[in-house]
Order: sequence, then C-alpha cells, then structure tokens
Amino acid sequence: MIKVQALSARDAVKLIPDGATVGVTGFAGNAQAEVVSEAVEASFLAERHPRELSLFFCAGLGDGGTKGSNHFGHEGLVRKVIGGHWNLSPTLVELVVENKIEAYNFPQGTLAQLVRDIAAGKPGTVSRVGLKTFVDPRVEGGKLNEVTTEDLVEVIQLAEQEYLFYKGCKIDVAIIRATSADEKGNLSMEKEAVSVESLSMAQAARNSGGIVIAQV
Repeated sequence: MIKVQALSARDAVKLIPDGATVGVTGFAGNAQAEVVSEAVEASFLAERHPRELSLFFCAGLGDGGTKGSNHFGHEGLVRKVIGGHWNLSPTLVELVVENKIEAYNFPQGTLAQLVRDIAAGKPGTVSRVGLKTFVDPRVEGGKLNEVTTEDLVEVIQLAEQEYLFYKGCKIDVAIIRATSADEKGNLSMEKEAVSVESLSMAQAARNSGGIVIAQV
C-alpha cells in the first residue's frame, strides 16, 4: 500500500534526504510547486537541511528572479543541476558561472522523455536529438562549466546509425503540483494551466523507491 500523509510544506521538506536527487516540474510559474520550493529554501537557510541535492528539471521554472528553481540557488543546497532551460534561474546560473556546482543543459523534450524512461525502469533514453551539437560528448556533452566532468551522454551505434544515449538516474524525491487531492493520494489538475511531466515524474520517483511531495 502507498503511504499517504497530509503535511505542511515545512514538514514535507523534512522528508528530503541530504544528497537526494530531486525532480521538480512546471513551466515558468505554471504547475510549479512554489510553496514547497520556498519551504526547501527556508529549511536550508535555517537548518542547513536538505543539502547537497542533485536537481532535475525539464522546463524553465520561475520568474527570472526569485521564484521557482531560484529557491534552490544557494551554495551547499545543490551540488548538481540537470536542466532543459536555465534562463529563468539566475541564482542557479550564478553558481554555475562561479564553478560552485556541477551543471548540465540538455534538450527539454529529451529530458521529458528521459523522465518517462526512468519511470519505465529503463537505463536511459536513446535519441538522435543533440548529435553534433553542444550536447554531443565529442563537443561539450552539455556541460556548463569547468567543474562538471562526468559524461551523462554517450554516442552509440544502432542499425548502423549514430545515436546519443542519455543516462538515467534515480529520482529520490519528486516535487509536483496539483489542484486537488483526496485522502488516498489521488491528484487532479483541473485548474492547472499545463500538466507537463507531473505524472511521469511521480512515477519515476515511485519506481526509483523514492517519494512524491505534491503541493495541492
């Protein structure tokens, strides 16, 4: 049985382990769990927990200032970020430029497919998207600064054609937003502007042995 708890945002973020890989969803301010993200930042600033997170997001989250993924923009709160769009996250970008975190930029649609593949228990995503671009490991491998050295993309051969293999990872915590929830944990998104990868991110966490924190 799935264990369901109704918690305040403050108590919910206490469930995030240090060093966890955290998948967050949304598109700008739409379907983005702003209250939970605020609580993560407040908890870190007050208690230094959670810390050393690996952050995973597909679309840009926030307002280009202080909201969304910008709440994670503190040295020590995150150690690695994999994202599909960085322009709305100046606090994270500053950490990247200063070589204080590891950082990758991959195609947004490919990351969305990678979440589905993680949910399906696959080792990663095979795609021709990104070949011979900055994502190709023979160019930059999507790495955004000097401290980012691990290759998360490989060139492979299938049916005599080149493909890129985007490596999967465990999602320890999924942070999503819905409109409503019931006591069994069922969620609905009837007043959300977009559904984005909320379902697949929750499935990825579930099938990684992780947890889902849903703001409703």
